[in-house]
Amino acid sequence: MKIVKQLSAGEYTVIEVSEKTYFGNYAVIDGKEYPTAIAYDLPNCIGIKGSGNFVNKDVTFHD
Repeated sequence: MKIVKQLSAGEYTVIEVSEKTYFGNYAVIDGKEYPTAIAYDLPNCIGIKGSGNFVNKDVTFHD
């Protein structure tokens, strides 16, 4: 699925994905794995520990 928006938050980046999904404990973007953190009250969003330009990239999630 695609990342449609992002917002920097300290050592984390909050990403918004194109569809509702189970996020899991890790996000994989461009072959790199990032630990996730809950982004409360933000639909289709999850925090990832890391920074970069993720908009329009594919992401997968796993535990």
